[in-house]
Amino acid sequence: MSTRHIHRLAARPHRLIAEALQGLIVSELLAPGRRLLIASPWISDVPLLDNRSGRFSVLDSTWGARVIRLSAILRTLLGQQTSVYLHCGLGDRQTRFIERLQDFARRDGTESLFHPRQSIHDPNTVIDHEKAIAGDDWIIHGSMNLTYRGVEINGELVTVSTNPAHVAAVTTELMSLFA
Repeated sequence: MSTRHIHRLAARPHRLIAEALQGLIVSELLAPGRRLLIASPWISDVPLLDNRSGRFSVLDSTWGARVIRLSAILRTLLGQQTSVYLHCGLGDRQTRFIERLQDFARRDGTESLFHPRQSIHDPNTVIDHEKAIAGDDWIIHGSMNLTYRGVEINGELVTVSTNPAHVAAVTTELMSLFA
């Protein structure tokens, strides 16, 4: 795959976005890159891998037979020395999510690898509203927030790409959120 567009109508939900995201996350866990970049104004501890059968336990033996949420995946990647850049909006849910990840990183000794940033929502200024998840050699971006509704339910249009030029161009632009 080089580039794939997935369009999901809210009236006709399907799991193509969730399945594409799952495949990318599994590939990232199998061969961790230098960094994972997440930009999502709204973010929650969304379930991403169904490990109730134990089929993903090889990725992290501490997970157990349960549904694996974003925070556990990010904690595993930090433990594999992947820098995690997380940009989200300023809200109670987003703040709690970041604080939870910061607590994990402090306890695990990976705090220097975690780079969170929250946008300030001021009605008089332009806010950052980018939505993307990117590894070193893949990206998924478009209209989807990294929430349960964004991944599973809402009408969304996303692009999934492994095209090196596309990944580099979008990732370079997104890294400006952390400058």
